[in-house]
Amino acid sequence: MKHSEEKQYTQSSDPENFIPKFRRRNLDKTGFLNKLARFAGRLGEPIVRQLYVLYYLWDSPHTPRRAKMIIVGALVYFLSPIDSIPDLLGPLGFSDDIAVITLVYSQMKTYLTEDIKERARLATEKLLRKTS
Repeated sequence: MKHSEEKQYTQSSDPENFIPKFRRRNLDKTGFLNKLARFAGRLGEPIVRQLYVLYYLWDSPHTPRRAKMIIVGALVYFLSPIDSIPDLLGPLGFSDDIAVITLVYSQMKTYLTEDIKERARLATEKLLRKTS
């Protein structure tokens, strides 16, 4: 593979390149935290904690690229207003999001560090205290 082809392949395999441009602005801390804060009570503590874990894993320089691509897919699905079951449909609205989050979380457990677990625990406690 020529150097220019290798560089192009590397750039195209960057997880950010798999997010449509109109959604990229929502995969930031502010957009993530705003939606999480709005719906934390409906999601419940285990899912909120899993979302924080996935976000911190995605943000970690130690998480492999392939894992980041999977994580970013789950986070974009959670942030997206368009999904299989609209989030505004009462108790069923987040069932598809929860399924995706739980599946990806279970696949990413091997990359979890104690630091990420603790950061997610503290962030979850702080958020749920604020929303109750």
